[in-house]
Amino acid sequence: MSTQNYNQNLKLIEKFSLFEKIFMRIGFYGFIIIGAYGIFSVNTLWTLIYIGFVLLGLTFGLLYCLCSHCPYPYKFSDCIFLPFGVIKKLFNFRSESMKIWEKTGFIVTITGLVAIPQYWLLKNFTILVIFWIFCLPTLAGLIFYFCKRCHHVNCPFNLARKKSGE
Repeated sequence: MSTQNYNQNLKLIEKFSLFEKIFMRIGFYGFIIIGAYGIFSVNTLWTLIYIGFVLLGLTFGLLYCLCSHCPYPYKFSDCIFLPFGVIKKLFNFRSESMKIWEKTGFIVTITGLVAIPQYWLLKNFTILVIFWIFCLPTLAGLIFYFCKRCHHVNCPFNLARKKSGE
């Protein structure tokens, strides 16, 4: 069965289950916290820099660039990463397609959240393993489950576009 046929047989997600929300939030925020802790165990200044990146990245790269275009908080009253009301209070829905700089900002944020701590995590194998125990299932869940069933067709990771004909 081809990938295109497989995607056409998948049902888009209308609501996230409580398990899906808990799983993704624990994984996502877990790897960020473990990453910060791993950096902190070696260097306080770089921990502050990473925390600054996290706060700026989550606010701008994730919430503004991606989530304000996402139909889930605004049309489905749901979100996999935050209570949907938080996003609705911070940003108005922007129905237009994501611009290239917004897609880039989102990708840089996700890449940075994962990549930045690696240098310090390599100095502590136990913390490195814990980081990836949180990170791998989260990223795999996104790519292999959520991105194939997502209504946010403007997201650069959306794999459901073929299903919807876009």
